[in-house]
Amino acid sequence: MTTLTKTPVTPTWSQSKIQEETALAMASSCLAAHQATSKAGEQVLNDYQTTARKFKVARLKSKGVTNALELAKALAEMEVNLFGSQIDISGDEKAATLTYSRCAMWDAIKKLSPMTPEQEQQMGAGFQACMQDLAKELGLNATVKFEGENSCAISFAKP
Repeated sequence: MTTLTKTPVTPTWSQSKIQEETALAMASSCLAAHQATSKAGEQVLNDYQTTARKFKVARLKSKGVTNALELAKALAEMEVNLFGSQIDISGDEKAATLTYSRCAMWDAIKKLSPMTPEQEQQMGAGFQACMQDLAKELGLNATVKFEGENSCAISFAKP
């Protein structure tokens, strides 16, 4: 009988490595879900997006998000800490803006699945719709403005 030697595995990755791998893992899951639901039809894709948004809204509400600045801060903190995005926020409770100078999720998506300019435009439109729907669930409006290759500003405001 052979005796196996157990070797404990301990964390060795740097914070930036963890963020990069987290972004790639999340991006691959999002791309796979989008591709699969798109093949199943428009209604399945819409159902998936609605369900995903419900979970996100519930999580934001559980963190006490009730206004524009809290939403911008909560989204920015998640993106910066999980994925390593570079984001600034500004504003107040009534109107706030979250500005990406670098979106790590966008970088990961492009790394995993190079896109044509038309596909990038479609992804941007989908992101804009997602942010508008998310904000609406929290009683806010959202506008998204893309600025250059990897910069985007999302403004949240009370209607």
